[in-house]
Amino acid sequence: MKKIGARGMDTEFGDSLLELGFLEDAIRQGRGHDFWVLTTYTTLTNYQHSLGAIPFSVAVFDEIQALKNPVSLRAKAGVAVNADFHIGLTGTPIENTTIDLWAIFEQLFPGPLGTLRDFRARFKSPDEGNMSELSNLVFSGKDGHPPMARRRLKENVARDLPIKRRVLRPRLMPEHHSRTYEDARLKLATSSRGGALKMLHHIRTVSVHPAITASEEAQAFIEMSARLSSCFSVLETIRGRGERALVFIEHVQMQHRFISLVKHVFGLERVDLINGSTPIHRRQEIVNRFQRHLANDRGFDLLVLGPKAAGTGLTLTAATHVIHLSRWWNPAVEEQCNDRVHRIGQTKPVTVHMPMAIHPAFQEHSFDCLLNSLMTKKRNLAKSVLWPMGDTDDDADQLQAMLKNDSRRSTINPVQNAMAAMFNREGAALPELSKDGGYEIA
Repeated sequence: MKKIGARGMDTEFGDSLLELGFLEDAIRQGRGHDFWVLTTYTTLTNYQHSLGAIPFSVAVFDEIQALKNPVSLRAKAGVAVNADFHIGLTGTPIENTTIDLWAIFEQLFPGPLGTLRDFRARFKSPDEGNMSELSNLVFSGKDGHPPMARRRLKENVARDLPIKRRVLRPRLMPEHHSRTYEDARLKLATSSRGGALKMLHHIRTVSVHPAITASEEAQAFIEMSARLSSCFSVLETIRGRGERALVFIEHVQMQHRFISLVKHVFGLERVDLINGSTPIHRRQEIVNRFQRHLANDRGFDLLVLGPKAAGTGLTLTAATHVIHLSRWWNPAVEEQCNDRVHRIGQTKPVTVHMPMAIHPAFQEHSFDCLLNSLMTKKRNLAKSVLWPMGDTDDDADQLQAMLKNDSRRSTINPVQNAMAAMFNREGAALPELSKDGGYEIA
């Protein structure tokens, strides 16, 4: 649709470079309703002068959270769309902070949530009081007007989807794992605030594996880590059933090491990886290869993914298991990962597995237990009000404070004791321990 001789993009020189005269003619003739324009946010941004000149009746912004940064070129291009009526669709209206929500509504109809300064002062630091107020403001009509937003929860709408089970799979840290974890925890307790954040990320890494760069043979390397041992135990069961799994791993180095491990242990010739470095066309090739199991079931298979890179836009219903070897402290990201499998097209029950590493002395104060409690709290609050589920400074501060708890104890069953205390802290009853060592949660 470039004009003859046009080069580059609108934003380079401020000119309209697209030939959209056919739309203008249709509007003058009363035939505008015969046309729809489907585009991407990138194209809208690059050709915003051309598209912004067209008087649309309706603009529908799918995945409108893509415009949540109000100072971005993309968001400014969205505001420039000239339409009588705007609709936004999103599964994550608040990912990191409540400011995301303000930015989304500024795209749709500016004003009802006040200025950014006033909104930030009232709602930036979430508590149950102001988040309830914000929910009422958004989801309740006012002065005879309909609400600004309607909320449809997946469990209330997609009733034809098969069940989804979530299972915690705790495992006691072996000696080397527990010693390395203790060293990291001690450094956290004695570090400055800036250093504490760095050490917090270090503890996250250590909780996955105490020595990612270790040169041990496959089985020895697996047995060094409680989480990795738990993960491979789950994979062994999945292989026995001839089923398939997605394994989400945050750390790039562990992604590649894990692939070499599963190839060796299970004799797989090929295990694909989708992360931030995977080109778009390559992603689709990998998805197509994995999804071929639906038409021609070839038995056990798995796919390794980075949680951020693969959290949206992929359909992988050939899998019926999801394993989070490493967990983000953002429940929204985790649910997006689960939804790669548990979505329209899935016909079989889905199981989500969370391997956990339990320190024999810190027990419920182990990082994995504290992280689960934080995520459970955020997930429960988000069900009732618009609670941010992303990576916030408050989350980091809370985890750091909890990790400094120095209480230790020696018990006969440290894993079971840790889980009982963790569920008690979360205000929930301890689920029955399954034969394979898992605790099913809601």
